[in-house]
Amino acid sequence: MLIIGEIEPGIRIGNLRIGAMKEELLSQIEDKYTVWERGDGFSIYTFDNYKLWFDVDGSLQQIGVTDGFKGSYKSVHIGTTMKEIKTDFGDYENENDEYEISGIKGLCFELGDMDDCDDWDELEAPIEWIFVYKC
Repeated sequence: MLIIGEIEPGIRIGNLRIGAMKEELLSQIEDKYTVWERGDGFSIYTFDNYKLWFDVDGSLQQIGVTDGFKGSYKSVHIGTTMKEIKTDFGDYENENDEYEISGIKGLCFELGDMDDCDDWDELEAPIEWIFVYKC
């Protein structure tokens, strides 16, 4: 399933909505996936270019998209740099390699590793993953 559409922090990415039930969503998805089930019932479904996190009750808690996602949140899309984020939105925060735009909850990013670069710069590294989560 190609996820296309706009991002609304804390609400949705494309047609995937926070709070949707696992059984309903999975019945609409034909893509192959792997599942990691924690002992407490929390689960993560990993697809080719997106991930879905479900709570114990089966409700969608987080959505993550990567290469191939064609949507955006304002000027933010896969490949945007933190330098562009800073120019367009002002400040951002970084905690444990997850980046958030200051003042916007329910939306975060992970940057590309760029392991082959000795002088990795977080401002120049492209966004590799965009996440929307329940807040």
